[in-house]
Formats: sequence, structure tokens, C-alpha cells
Amino acid sequence: MRYIKDRITRKPKIVEKLCFLNKNKKKLALLEENINYSQQLAHIGSWTHDIEKNETFFTDEVYRILETNREEFDGRLRNYLLYAHPYDLEIVKEATRKAETGEEYEIEYRIKTPNGKVKFVYEKTTTIYDENKNPIKTIGIIQDITEQKLIENNLRELGENLKRAQRIAELGSWKYDVINNKFHGSEEMFRIYNINPQDFNGDFNSTVELVHPDDRIKIQEAMKKHLEGKSCTIEFRILRQDRTEKYVMGKGEPLFDKDGQVVAIFGTLQDVTVNKLLQKEVERKQAELEKTQKKFQVLVQESSDVFEIITPDGTIQYISEASEKVLGYKPEERIGRRVYEFYDEEEQKKVEEMINFVLNDEGQKKQGVVEFKTKTGKKINLEVHMQNLLHEPAVEGIVVNFRDITRRVEMAKKITYISNHDELTNLPNSRYFRERLRLQCQYANETNTKFAILMLDIDGIKYINYSLGHEYEERLIIEIVKRIKAFLGEDIFVSRYSDDHFAIIVQGLETYEEYEKIAHGLINLFSKYFKVGEYDLDVSCNIGICVYPEDGDDADAIRKQSKIALTRAKREGRNTFKFYSSDLDIQNYKEFILRNDLHHAIEKGQLKIYYQPIVNIKTDNILAVEVLVRWEHSDWGMVSSTDFVYLAEETGFIIDIGNWLLREVCQNYRQWLNDGLPATKVAINFSSIQFFEKDFVENIKNIVNEFELSPDFLVMEITERTLMKKNDKTISDIKDLQSLGVQIALDDFGIGYSSLGHLNSLNIDILKIDRSFIRKIHSDQKSSIITRAIITMARDLGVKLVAEGIETPEQLSYIKRLNCDAGQGYIYSKPVPLDEFKKILAKKRCRPIIKPATSSEIKVKNNIKEKRKYFRLTLPQLLEADMTIIEVNAKKVNVGNTKALVENIGPGGLCFISNIRLPVTRNVILQFVSQLAGKEIKVYGFCVWMEEIGNNLYNHGVEFTIDENERTNLTGILNQVQINMSIPVIKFNDL
Repeated sequence: MRYIKDRITRKPKIVEKLCFLNKNKKKLALLEENINYSQQLAHIGSWTHDIEKNETFFTDEVYRILETNREEFDGRLRNYLLYAHPYDLEIVKEATRKAETGEEYEIEYRIKTPNGKVKFVYEKTTTIYDENKNPIKTIGIIQDITEQKLIENNLRELGENLKRAQRIAELGSWKYDVINNKFHGSEEMFRIYNINPQDFNGDFNSTVELVHPDDRIKIQEAMKKHLEGKSCTIEFRILRQDRTEKYVMGKGEPLFDKDGQVVAIFGTLQDVTVNKLLQKEVERKQAELEKTQKKFQVLVQESSDVFEIITPDGTIQYISEASEKVLGYKPEERIGRRVYEFYDEEEQKKVEEMINFVLNDEGQKKQGVVEFKTKTGKKINLEVHMQNLLHEPAVEGIVVNFRDITRRVEMAKKITYISNHDELTNLPNSRYFRERLRLQCQYANETNTKFAILMLDIDGIKYINYSLGHEYEERLIIEIVKRIKAFLGEDIFVSRYSDDHFAIIVQGLETYEEYEKIAHGLINLFSKYFKVGEYDLDVSCNIGICVYPEDGDDADAIRKQSKIALTRAKREGRNTFKFYSSDLDIQNYKEFILRNDLHHAIEKGQLKIYYQPIVNIKTDNILAVEVLVRWEHSDWGMVSSTDFVYLAEETGFIIDIGNWLLREVCQNYRQWLNDGLPATKVAINFSSIQFFEKDFVENIKNIVNEFELSPDFLVMEITERTLMKKNDKTISDIKDLQSLGVQIALDDFGIGYSSLGHLNSLNIDILKIDRSFIRKIHSDQKSSIITRAIITMARDLGVKLVAEGIETPEQLSYIKRLNCDAGQGYIYSKPVPLDEFKKILAKKRCRPIIKPATSSEIKVKNNIKEKRKYFRLTLPQLLEADMTIIEVNAKKVNVGNTKALVENIGPGGLCFISNIRLPVTRNVILQFVSQLAGKEIKVYGFCVWMEEIGNNLYNHGVEFTIDENERTNLTGILNQVQINMSIPVIKFNDL
């Protein structure tokens, strides 16, 4: 009974508890429903990730944001990545990793729904930890912020547009996209133009076509200013589709990118036709008003301008009081006389032409400048304005007003003079010369006469600048000009074309002997020293001569040909001259191009630095590295220093190259020290010309200090020629550098005019045996004896020794037996770029490469052979051919012939030997002409490979660019040669 009683007693409590739980369950369901509604309204979903169980729960709103359901997305955190936008995938991956490890984050990114819709979302998390502060859950929210992002973007764009709109008028507006050449206009702009936007192409030219033809130049000039970064306002006319003409006012303002480049132009277009018509009406009314004014109201009495009224025959009816002040004549001295009486003959014609012009039409105006002689005889310049007012009752004459603009004319002449003359010498400059040359060609054509250009280049001026300073350079130039002008006289045109370059035009001579006489006379001017201050300065010259019209048919051509002639003269040595000849061979052409392009090689980044290790022959340890410069020319490919250093020395540009090279080497050396690479000596070649630099040693110290380096890492390589000049400054500079720790290496030792005394007096640190001895060390007994003697002498003097140009194991073995200290050459490494050299330096050792001479170059050639479509005939003897360049970068060139020796030939190409290194490129087209089987062959092609074969000879492979008819004809000739095997051979004497 008690049990029953207890059951009865507890039952209400259980029911009560169940009711409470049921009530709370309903509340929780209601709460969950409210949360879902709240999240849906706020576009905010939430999720929870259980770190221990690696389970994730997403609320319904997350699925709505993703536009998916629980069947398509299983709720795994990693699978959420499938909805990340590809551009933001890495961001979401990183966030997923943080969520799985309990790291909190806050990010914005894009998602891509299954139907391809892109949304912006904001996500933020917080982490829940257990009592041990270990993360157990990550709770996050995901909010759809797409609409907010769009509003932000729109507001930003509207804000920018509003700023521009405040700067320009609220009219028809436009935008020009400079990058894409597209115009975008408002509805008002198209209404003004009376065109349909769909019919508008949108580029700049289409916009210009809408403008009146006479005003299009205004648009083009305005656009030029915009592209220069300037704002502009112009008035112009447009022609609408209905052929009506309207006046419009255009304003524009450029928009720049972060680099200051113009990327777009914003502007307005205003229809001002009504205003323009009103303006014209006002002008008409004003003209009517002027009819009623008296003569003295028309002419301003107190003006410094002079006013006249003259009849059609030029008789002066009225003149203002300013006449005496400006002209020196009182009014009564001129009234009643004809204006022509007061002008010289030439000026009379100008005045008469002006009067006749305005008489042709009522209201016609004319403006001009005439020269007038005052009563005192002084010549002044008058700016004259005339207007035909014969039809005006108050005037009934031609109104003339003029003012004295003599000062303005003189200033303009002075400005013109300054812009066309050299400031130092007062000679015409290059601009004046080009215009004079154009007129001279025009005159020669009209009179059927000839003339010559003498391009005179002075060698040595830049060295005076480097050694004595700019002041002495200028004083020297002045002395040179004095001699030239004294010799040529006043009748021959002389201009200072550039710093040390003079252009002379000689006319009136008939024979080449007469031109030669002038050239000899000019050269003789440089046979004596020029006295400048306390110095007797010695400079030389070269002259290139070109005769018009024999050597060129226009000003540009003859100017270029004279430069070519000058280039050839410079190859002949000091104080020489050359006439232009069309027989310009490839080597001369190459030199001409390289000489012209050399000054831009540094700024264009075409000079490249290569490194070649110098190795201890016994241990293979890297002792030093030699720096070599190559020129990556746009047409001629990789140009060796031997092909351009002498040009740089001739022009003095070697100073700039030397400073650039030292700075680059110091920067690279500092970098590899910072990278933990071994410190090593760095050998740099210095030209004897660099010692002319006034502050040569100080400049080296400054560059080295710039990179916080000690100068003792440098080895200065100089040639015997540098020492043989016996220049006190050179010797002094070398000793100063040695005192800083810079070592001195004598390069190419044994081939020059050796001065053994300098080995002792200068304490030369290193001798470098020239590669020519090493190359022939086995085949030539003299080379072997000289090499052995140099090594013995260096060892006895305690001078270090480096053998250059070691290429074969046999050469290396022989050098080792002679106990040479160090060597360098292809057997260790070719000159390589910095990154490749760093890998070699990191090993600290450079072992000789002892393997058959096949690999890369031979593989390349073998690959070319394997890819040949046609047979190749190897000739039993070398075939002489005339080779020339006919095209460079799709432009025709006129170059004379150079001999080449053909080794083999086929319908697809040939191989030849030449003493000229030609570029491997499709951009340079060669022509070959020779005889085979009694027939002339003429083929064209470009080099596909090149290799040096020694003695300054190069082997080239050529692929033909001939058509099929030419190929068929060539194949027939080659087949005949194969049958006959009788090839005419001519010795190639030029190589």
C-alpha cells in the first residue's frame, strides 16, 4: 500500500516535469525558428565546428546564402571549399585550416553558387576552450554582404564622378579610355552630335570625323596636350548628320595612374551655337554703331599705335598724332602724300599687296610686318593692320593702324639665333645645319650644281675634359674653330654638329681634287699643337666627304653617307679623310651601326656582364674571377668586347662604360658576400683611355665606398700599351691604386711592346700570358719557348702568373709541367652570367672539364642536320662567294660585298666561313652570289647557328628564304655539280 501510495504521490511530479520539458522544447524550437528567421533577415548564417569530432554544423541560412541544400552540401568543412571563388580559394583554404585548429579569423571573400552567381561574404569566428585552455569548438558566422559591396562600389564610382562633375560643367560629358582607344559619351553628348550611340564606333578617329574638317587639327592638338598631362579648352565646329553646322566648346582633363601616366581623359561638350550667333549679331550691331561715330572716335588719339585712313590709291587722308612719336613725321608731313613714298622698294611691294588684298572685298582685313625708315633714318619694324571700310560713311577709306614692334622682332631674331647656334662657338648648330642642307639640296636641284659635305670629327677633346677639366675643353674648341674659320673663310658654311663633330658645306667646286685640297688643308690645321693656357694640346681629326648629288638624292641620304665616309676614315687612323663609296662592306656597315648605337647601350640595358673563374692549376681552387662585358645588340646579337671597346675608346664613351661596369661589379660583389659566398679577387679590364679621367682614382674609391667595400678585392687588368705611353699621371694613378690594396695585372703579356722595367718599378702583381701562346704551345716551338721564358721570369721576380685561353687537356698538362700558378679558359668554364657563376663560386673549386669536344654546340648542329628537309652537298674545295646584307628588321639596306667561303650547300641552306661574326637571327637577311657548274647562283637566307673556329674566323649555318622556283633551279645546278664534281675554286685572300 505504501508503494502504491508513493507511486500516486510521485506521479504528479513526473507529469509536472514532463510538462516542463515539453514546454522548454517548444520554447527551444520557437527560439531556433526565431534565430533562423533572424539570420534569414540579416543574411547571416552561423556554423559550429567540433574540433575533437571534426564535425561541422551549418545553419539553414548558410545553405540559403550558398543557394544549395543539405543533400547537395554534406556540411563537411573541407567540402565548403567547392563554393569558394577560384580567385579567393587560397584565402578560404587558410581559413578552413584555422577553423580546424581553433585559430580565430575575420575575412571577406567571394563564393560561387551552383548556378554560377558570385556573392561577397563576410566571415568571423571565435573559439571555445575547455578547462585546460585547449580549443574544442570553433563558432563562426557567414554574412552575405553582396548588396553592401555593390552599394560601396556604386558609391565610390558616384563619388569619383561627382568630383569630376564639380570640376567641369554640367553638360554633355565624355570619357576617353587612352589604353583601349575608346570614347564613352553621355546622352547629351550624342544629342549635340545628333547621332545614335549604337552608330558610334567609339575610337578617337571616329570622334575626329564628326568635327568640321577645318577644325580637326584643333582636336588633334588638344589630344596631344591631354596625353602630355595637360588640361585644355577649345572651341570648334561640328558637322551633324543633317549637315547642319554647330559651334561647341570642349573641355578636357587627364586622369593619371599611380605611375603618373595618362590613362583616361574626362571632359564636357557644350553647344555654344546660340552664343556664337548672338556674338556675331553683337559684332554686326557694333559695326553699325561704329558707322555713327566720328573719325576721331574711331581713331584713338592718345594711343601709341598710329592710325591712318588712306584712299584706294594709297593717299593718306588722315593720320593720328602718334605719327610723330613712332615715325618721326608730323601728321601734316604725311597727309596728302601716298604711303608708298615712305617705304623702300621691297617694303613698298608688301604694302601694295596688303592694300590690293583688302580692296578685293568690303570689310576685308589684312595683317603684316613691314620695315620702315623713320625721319631720322632709323629702321624700325611695324606691325600693320588694314581693313577696308570704304563702305562706311563715317570713314570712306582703308583704315590702317600700326605699331612699333622692333624690340619684339629683335627678341624673336635673338631667340631664333640662340636656338640655331652653338652657344660656345656661335657656329650654326645641328638644327641649323639640317635646314641649311635641305635648302642646299633644293638649290642644287634647281641650278643643276653640286656641293659637298665634309663631316669633321676631332679625336682627343674628351680626353682633355677628363684630364684637365671642362674649361680647358671649351677653350680648346674655341681655338680649333678659330683655325677652321681662318682657313675656310666666311663663304664656306661651318656648323658645330655635336661636341667634337663639325659639319661643313662646300659649294662652287667642280672636281674631287678641289675637295681633296680643302680636306688636306683642314687636316694640316691639326699638325700643330693648340696653345691653351700653359698647355700645348695635341688633337687629331678625321673627315668624311660626300658629294651631292652623286652620293645621295636627298638631305638625309647625303648626311648619312658622309657619316659612313667618316667612319671609314677613322678606320684609316689619325688625320685621314675618305670620300663616300657605295662599296661599303659588311664589316664597315657593322662598325657604322655599332658606333651609332653604342651611346645608347647603357641606358637601354644592352650591356651584359659575364664572369670567368681564374683557377689554381694544381688545386683547382678558385683564386679570382675576370669580368667580361658583352653587348646584346638588337640587330647583331651578342657582340664581343673586341668589336666595340675600340669604338668606345675612340669616342671617349669607354669612360662611361668603365664607371657603369665598376658600379655593377661592386653591386654584384656586395650581393654575393651578403649571400655568404666566398670573397675572391675580381679582375676588371681598364682601358688606357680611362686614365685620362681627371679624378680617376678618386672616382674608383667613391664607387667602391658606395657599396661599403674595401678596394683590395679589385684586380686592375691593363695592357702593355698603357704602360708604354709613359704618362706620369698613369704611373701615379697605378701607384695610388696599389696603395689602396688594388692589385695590378698586366694583360696579354708577350704580344705588345714589353717594357720589362715597369715590372720592377711598378711592382706588377700579376702577369697574364696571352692566349695566342697557349693556343700554339704544342704546334709552335717559338710559342713554347716564349711561354717557358715568361713563366721562369715571373717566378724569379716573384710575380704571380695566369695562363689565358686554356682549352684542351694537353694545354693544361703542359702548363702544369711548367709550374704556372693559375689559368683560365674554356677547359674550366666559359664566361657565364652572374647567377651561373654564383653556383660555381659556391663550390670554391672549378675542376677542368675533360671530355670530348661534342656536346652542346655539336648537338645543336646535329639537330639542325637531322631536321633538314633537303640534301646537302659537301664541296671538295671551298667555294668563294660574294656576301652582303640586304635587309635588317624588314628594312632594305645598301651594303657592299664581302667575301665568304662556302663549305657545303643544298636546296635548303649552306655553311660558310667568314672573318665577320654575324648575328643568329631571322631579322638579318643575307645574299650570296657565286658560280656553280658555269652558272651564277644567287640565294638569300639568315643565320641559324654560328661558332668560332679560331684565328678570328667564324663558321655559320644559313637557312634559305627562297621561293620554290628558285629552289628548283638551285637543285638542278647542284645535281649537275654532283655529276661533274668539278667545282671552280678561287682563293679567299681577304680572310
